[in-house]
Amino acid sequence: MRDAERLVEQQYAMLLSRDVARLPDLYAPEAFYAMPGVTVRPIELPALLRTWTGAFPDLRVDPQGSVRTGGGAAVELRLTGTHTGTLHSPYGTVAPTGRSVSWEVADVVRVRRGRIVAWRSYFDWSHLLDALGVQLEGLSRSAQHDSLALPV
Repeated sequence: MRDAERLVEQQYAMLLSRDVARLPDLYAPEAFYAMPGVTVRPIELPALLRTWTGAFPDLRVDPQGSVRTGGGAAVELRLTGTHTGTLHSPYGTVAPTGRSVSWEVADVVRVRRGRIVAWRSYFDWSHLLDALGVQLEGLSRSAQHDSLALPV
């Protein structure tokens, strides 16, 4: 589906250019974006992604491959960045470590009528936190599974 590929490329380009304010325009009103520990509506997506670009100001996206599906696309990618800002996670906040890290992500995107209706981003928090030198035992799990305290 060409719409899915175009929308995925647009979202990655907006993330890399730090132009995330317009991301909700790519989504249908009833859509959602989910990653381990958090699910947000399109209007909340810019704040969520700003937490990532704030924690990793030099964040890079390196697509490894993709598969087109009947209603969307799935993309494997590697994210790389230097942890120089506070990372907000479902396990609590992580102070900057200064470490350069890389982690694998799989994005599964569903599209309907030229708009994103669902974007699920899969990655392993424990792998990322371990690469940052953070032990899960040292962080507290959020009381609600699908909540992430985003800075205002």
